[in-house]
Amino acid sequence: MQQLYYTPGALSLAIHVLLNELNLPYERKPIDLKNGEGQTPEFLKLNPRGQVPVLVTDNQVIRETAAIIVYLTDEYNSILMPRSGKARANALEWLMFANSTLHNAYSKATFVLKNTEDATVKMQLFNAILAEINKLWAEVDAILAKNRFICGKDFTAADILLTVIANWGDHHPVRPTIGENTKRMLRDAISRPAFVKAIKVEQIDYKAAA
Repeated sequence: MQQLYYTPGALSLAIHVLLNELNLPYERKPIDLKNGEGQTPEFLKLNPRGQVPVLVTDNQVIRETAAIIVYLTDEYNSILMPRSGKARANALEWLMFANSTLHNAYSKATFVLKNTEDATVKMQLFNAILAEINKLWAEVDAILAKNRFICGKDFTAADILLTVIANWGDHHPVRPTIGENTKRMLRDAISRPAFVKAIKVEQIDYKAAA
């Protein structure tokens, strides 16, 4: 049976949802990163970076959210990732946008808030990063003004990842601006049984779609 190492509400929630979407049996392994569980010798053997998600399957350890998503959707021939051609390229583009560009912007904001002592400088840096984040969400919202989901009419793994990231920001001085088109997509996403189940298990208060 596959094992998912996760932290509630983190990017690993996307893998939790995806496993539910695929109706796969798996064992949940919660990791409390705030209390240092990501730095234990046992976990560092699985992931020297001390990060989640980690998926253990058939004695293979797979790290990095996008890699796990592509593996699972390919291995189980899921409609959440198109098989080939322009449709696959588009789905991969938006998956990587969420995994790298958007996620990285949030990571920069968290880093600044944790590591800048001067309050004035901290807020100047944070506001600059927040403007970047808002610009990225505005790009998403413009696409969703024309499409039900980020790649068109069909729900994909990229929508899962966007929905997870959209709920971040509770620990920031100002939450990012999420457009109404995006909120409509988020409501569609979190109403799916796979999301409902994962959110319940991880005990997440999902606010971004309101």
